[in-house]
Amino acid sequence: MKKFYPYFRYLAGVRGTFLAGVGAGILFAVASGFGLPLMVKTVFPLIFGKVNPITEVQAELEKSVGPERSKELLEKAFESEMKQLEETSKFREYVAKQVGEENAPRAILIAACAIIPLAALIRGIAGFFNVYWITAAGLHVLREIQQSVFVKLQRLPLGFFSGRKTGDLISRVISDSNMLQGVVTTISNDLIKQPFTLIAALAFLVKDSWENKESFFLIICLLSIPLVVVPIRFLGKRLMRKAAHMQRESGDNSGILAETLGATREIRAFNLEEMMGQRFLDGIGRWTKFHLKVIKYRYLTPPFIEMVAAGVVAFALGYGATKGLTLERFMGVVTALYMCYDPMKKLGEIHNRMKQGEASLDRLEVILKAEEGVTDPPNPVHLGTVKGRVSFQNVEFSYGDNPALHNIVLDVPAGQVVALVGPSGAGKTTFASLVPRFYDPTSGSIQLDGTDIRELRLKELRDFITIVPQEAVLFAGTVFENIRLGRMDASKEEVMEAARQAHAHEFIVNLPQGYETQVGERGAQLSGGQKQRISIARAFLKNAPVLILDEATSALDAGAEARIQEELSSLTKGRTTFIIAHRFSTIRIADRILVFEQGRIVGDGTFQELEAKHDMFRSLLEMQRH
Repeated sequence: MKKFYPYFRYLAGVRGTFLAGVGAGILFAVASGFGLPLMVKTVFPLIFGKVNPITEVQAELEKSVGPERSKELLEKAFESEMKQLEETSKFREYVAKQVGEENAPRAILIAACAIIPLAALIRGIAGFFNVYWITAAGLHVLREIQQSVFVKLQRLPLGFFSGRKTGDLISRVISDSNMLQGVVTTISNDLIKQPFTLIAALAFLVKDSWENKESFFLIICLLSIPLVVVPIRFLGKRLMRKAAHMQRESGDNSGILAETLGATREIRAFNLEEMMGQRFLDGIGRWTKFHLKVIKYRYLTPPFIEMVAAGVVAFALGYGATKGLTLERFMGVVTALYMCYDPMKKLGEIHNRMKQGEASLDRLEVILKAEEGVTDPPNPVHLGTVKGRVSFQNVEFSYGDNPALHNIVLDVPAGQVVALVGPSGAGKTTFASLVPRFYDPTSGSIQLDGTDIRELRLKELRDFITIVPQEAVLFAGTVFENIRLGRMDASKEEVMEAARQAHAHEFIVNLPQGYETQVGERGAQLSGGQKQRISIARAFLKNAPVLILDEATSALDAGAEARIQEELSSLTKGRTTFIIAHRFSTIRIADRILVFEQGRIVGDGTFQELEAKHDMFRSLLEMQRH
């Protein structure tokens, strides 16, 4: 239970609703645990008349010891029954005075029968508001948990996502959050309501035992509790292990589904439908196996507790029969015993659900407790106007134990256009990723206008940087909305001007709804070249002093690329620009070219200088030409 304590803070925003729900649950518990046995004991005799087992005994005693002595003996032997008879007689006499002797039986019957729906109404209303208010609090908790996990995912370093399946992360945010919400609200409610039901039922047994100087039923109820607790703990441990396997399989299946939906063309092109279908079917099969084990261990507890309860009731029945227990008292006691075991059964279910919730919590805490890596400084520096000078001071960087950059010392004046070339894996993308702080250097520092970028707020730093990725990423929405992501306060005229600069305006106006055309998920309604132009238009609109182009024209045909090169040349003017070049057609606009090899800068100069003097650059250039 201690593992869940930090998450109860999510109830703070709806503590009034939650406490109201708990209060309704306590009323329901008292009405059930104490009210029902009391009603059975007192109301039924009024309806059916007192079943008097002492009548025959009284007749025999009067014959042998006389009426007075007979009454004295009966009062000692049947003290509780005689007292109840006396109270019932007084009640009947009172009713007779109010409505008359002839109407008294009918009035008593009506009053007694009316108590039954009244008790049910109280329990029903209390039960409804308990469920409604607890559910309302639970939905708030679910929203807060999912929001916390989602926000944390946005803050985690890019390395966290390497090797992790998108579908599995989605499963953790949706499925595991639901499980945790159930523990925090529904279970915390039952941990209050069910013990109150048990206490109320025990209170009735205590009252009945005190009145009748008989503690047997109370003792037998208390002694049977350990019989219930031991198997609950045993089954709970097994349940947690199986639940962890089930949740992991659920995440893997979500991963397969997300992977399949994201590669529909490739699956059809290579006839992979059957293979992917079998992978998904196998995953569902494994999930089903573990799910059935979870169901087995979760629902073994209630029948065991019911068996114990039935045994106790049967034993109590035999005991009561030998002691001459009246039907009215026995029914009240049995109801109280049942109301003792019903909450114990539900507490067993709660224990199992908590174990299942622990498995989900472990999966969620992989995200929630992960090191963020790149965070805002405690006392950020505000730069104001930025010119765009970027300096690398003895920068080293490693992906875990794998070195990626070695002793990078570089100064890029404001407004200079720098191309990064080199073989795959040489460190070009890593170098560019350090500028917006997607990662922080292992050692050394990166400065913007002479200020260490780690001293800036992440939002402010990234406001100074525009990135045009190799593969354009569009979000569900309109063309207009996707371009305006570059600057959310931009006017429609500014958005259209940015589209013209990116040579995107012509095709946009020819779309069915022009700028209001929906692009679909990840821009599925547009071609690769169209998506890239919108991405470039977004960069024009943002107008940041530092620009990173990750082969921004790779998705364009030769004619479109030639046109956009002119616009890129215009876009880079006055901006410090890093061009990650996979093909050399884009680097001729660069003022300076850096050649990377195995994480080091092994060449630095203009195109002409490197072509004349640098062997690796010439080798890369020859490969591009052929």
